[in-house]
Amino acid sequence: MMKNLKRWGAVTILGAAAAFTGVPSAGATAAVEPCGYYSTGSYAYYNHCGRTTVQIKLDIVRGKDKTICVRPGTTGLGPKNHVRSAAYTGGAGCNPS
Repeated sequence: MMKNLKRWGAVTILGAAAAFTGVPSAGATAAVEPCGYYSTGSYAYYNHCGRTTVQIKLDIVRGKDKTICVRPGTTGLGPKNHVRSAAYTGGAGCNPS
């Protein structure tokens, strides 16, 4: 009986230590935007994960597709019912407007 109490005490102490040291729980997830085109809700984005500016081609739903220059990080593209997708086309070092 005493052996079981010691075991449970050790488990409790280890669990408490993990809770206070910032160890993430199994249910914790980080919200990270994917590289490239993605949408959330009704808005479309392009997340460029590289270090330089690059050109991407926007697939416009009703209209002519266009090429734009984006900086590293996330760029808002507009409503996703207007921008169907976006793809990297090269053009490293372009000048965003």
